[in-house]
Amino acid sequence: MFVPQTRFLAGAALLGAALCSSAAHAQTRSGRAAYHFSSGAFTTCARYEPIGSILRVTNPKTGKTITVRVNGRGPYNGNRILDLSTGSFKALYGGLGRGVGPVRYTVVRRGR
Repeated sequence: MFVPQTRFLAGAALLGAALCSSAAHAQTRSGRAAYHFSSGAFTTCARYEPIGSILRVTNPKTGKTITVRVNGRGPYNGNRILDLSTGSFKALYGGLGRGVGPVRYTVVRRGR
């Protein structure tokens, strides 16, 4: 059966668009965050992102969003994905409270 080349190219373009859109979704993670180190700077330690990355972190319950820089690795215990500085945690949750909360983040810029 003969398939016109324009039909093939259109299918390849759709496949490429689908792959690009799924790659964007791969950069968003959800989990729990805690505060771990005392600092007023908006920084975090991230389990899955390289040092130097910039993350847009959101509290899914309130919609409050902050931007932080990854400056270390971890956490490695429990189901946490971020260890925020106390300044970041207070800005996101309004205080230190229980010390752990739900979080969602998107990578703005990936570090090396």
